Amino acid sequence: MSSETLPAPKSDFIGLDGKVHLATGGEPPLLVAHRQAFERFAADKANGFEGYHTHWRVIDEVRHQLAGLTGIDGGDIALVGNASEGIEKVISSLDWRRGGNVVAPELDFASGRYALANLQRHGIELRLVPADGWHICTDALLDACDDDTRLLYVSQVNALTGQHLDIESLSHALAPRPTVFLVDASHAMGVVPVNGTLCDFLVSCCYKFLLGVHEGVLTWNRQRRPDFVPSGVGWWSADRGAHAGQFNLKPDAKRVEYGNVGHLGAYLLRESLAYLERFGIEAIAAHTRALSGRMVAGMHDLGLDVMTPSSASERAGNAAFAWPDCERVVRNAAAENVFVWGDNARVRASAHLFTTAEDVEIFLRRLPAFLA
Repeated sequence: MSSETLPAPKSDFIGLDGKVHLATGGEPPLLVAHRQAFERFAADKANGFEGYHTHWRVIDEVRHQLAGLTGIDGGDIALVGNASEGIEKVISSLDWRRGGNVVAPELDFASGRYALANLQRHGIELRLVPADGWHICTDALLDACDDDTRLLYVSQVNALTGQHLDIESLSHALAPRPTVFLVDASHAMGVVPVNGTLCDFLVSCCYKFLLGVHEGVLTWNRQRRPDFVPSGVGWWSADRGAHAGQFNLKPDAKRVEYGNVGHLGAYLLRESLAYLERFGIEAIAAHTRALSGRMVAGMHDLGLDVMTPSSASERAGNAAFAWPDCERVVRNAAAENVFVWGDNARVRASAHLFTTAEDVEIFLRRLPAFLA
């Protein structure tokens, strides 16, 4: 249950004074409370053996917090280096000698596309499904899948366009099939509801809407995919067997944590997740969707090639338009203390819980000058 109203105070964040910050889809500010979180980490690190075990207790707290966000049991949540690492750990766990194909949207982020393209060296067919304009059609994704489709990869919120995909309909359609369903929630987790029970595996980075640092999360839905055996192993992911050369994989998601995970990152993420919980993910989603909707409408009013759908159910926090010289727009905006993101020939503005309606209006009012 949320206990505080939105927008969140900008004074709760480091470095937001005097700024219109619409760049969370790339890099958000850290919390002021992260300074105290670092001090707690440093104090525990100075306590030797006991401090080290305190670190692991904090990590387990973070797993429990993430369970509340994803619907996946905390034991089936792993902390990994980044979302790309999580994607690769899932893909490398499958036996690709049997052939078949893999499917992904052509417009999806490079992490998934490149990892799937790499399978072509094993004779796996890569099926990249083109969009209809800027719109990714779930029916087209399902039409590209057949009895030989080994894996479907999608982002819940597309990093390029900001489109929020209907994960539930994809999940229900794939349920009777053997196809592994892998979802990247990097632009969804922390800003809109995420349901990890709808897919086999879910990955997310921590440094965007989760307000953490550059680490990642991997969830394993054991009910849908009980036979997950990673290709690698390390001292933390297994227990010793009958002799020194024998091991038993841990029964839960720790089997993909080959060694120490990011202990400092966990202290910071614990603070971030507690902060997000104070407002509630449903309230954050309503707040950010309203603001991204205003940005989409304003971009349309300016006659821009808007990439983000107008429908609220197909949006999260991002609003984007195509623009060839996007980095110049970013520089022009930053010169006036308005921060947006620009790459891949598009400009993206992101709303989060600290974004105000005034921020959005300032951005839209000044946007024509940024484009000049």
